[in-house]
Amino acid sequence: MAPAALPQRLLVALAAIGAFTQWRLSVLRHSIRIGKPVGPLWLPLLVTKVLRLWSWLMGVTVKSESGAELVDQSRRYMITWHPHGFIVYCPIFLLAEKSIVGDPIGKPWHCTGAPVLFNVPIMGDTLQVLNGRPVDKKSLESIMGQGGTVAVQPGGMAEQKVTTHEQEQAMFPANLGFIRMAIKYGTPLLIVYIFGENQLFRRVSGFERLTEMFFKLSGMALPLFVGKAGLPVSGLTPRATDVHVRWGAPVEVGEPDANPSDDKVEEVFQRYLSELCRVFYANAQECLPPDVAARGLKIIRLDRKPVPEFAASDRPPVARSRL
Repeated sequence: MAPAALPQRLLVALAAIGAFTQWRLSVLRHSIRIGKPVGPLWLPLLVTKVLRLWSWLMGVTVKSESGAELVDQSRRYMITWHPHGFIVYCPIFLLAEKSIVGDPIGKPWHCTGAPVLFNVPIMGDTLQVLNGRPVDKKSLESIMGQGGTVAVQPGGMAEQKVTTHEQEQAMFPANLGFIRMAIKYGTPLLIVYIFGENQLFRRVSGFERLTEMFFKLSGMALPLFVGKAGLPVSGLTPRATDVHVRWGAPVEVGEPDANPSDDKVEEVFQRYLSELCRVFYANAQECLPPDVAARGLKIIRLDRKPVPEFAASDRPPVARSRL
């Protein structure tokens, strides 16, 4: 091969990669703008079957699901799921079909994730096909403004960085943007708790600085964890785990309000926390390892405001943190 040929071929390859990347992003932007899935229906359904089959081979299955009967399919919702987990395994590998066929709300919906993930080839393409969308304000406004439904994970990467198999926790951003957006569109909040998500992997302690360094370099949060057979940071090899899905009752937000007061946002959030705790403590003993269930649910507010205990005779006090 002539020396001059290599740089020329490299330039052609880079140009092809750049063109493909731009095409991928244009497809995503178009699907967000029109509020429609990417590709024919058979494609995402096929992908979900492959993902569920792989999970079954790993020993990970949905053993039970309940609470969906509380959903009124004539309405639309903002779905929120807990916990985040190490890599958001269950929403992708086990539950993605729900967003495609519209279960349980009666119409297709979009699960959202960190925008940086959609820039990664193969991963981003798979997420798009599975009705995934970036969790940025522009995308959410576009979908909800057209009457669509989104699913968000309130804690995001901040919660992902501190995920552990030993403690269930729910982290919330300082501005409570998901509450504000739900109020803006008058959309009830629908909680789903995925018991077992945190137990798919085991956290390796002592590498928190490495996690922070990786986050600063890549924009992605990835705590050090091990899966089946002790394989490190292998999201494709989870430990055998029974997963239990529990839906909550819709949390009403009132009439649409484009500029809700902080007091109104806080009032809705407190009712949200109450329903989250109800769902958790009504099912934790049945759906989690005994030692994890005994530690309760740790609620973390990044705005450092106090977290009430929601004292009740039929559930233990809430583990609290204000960081």
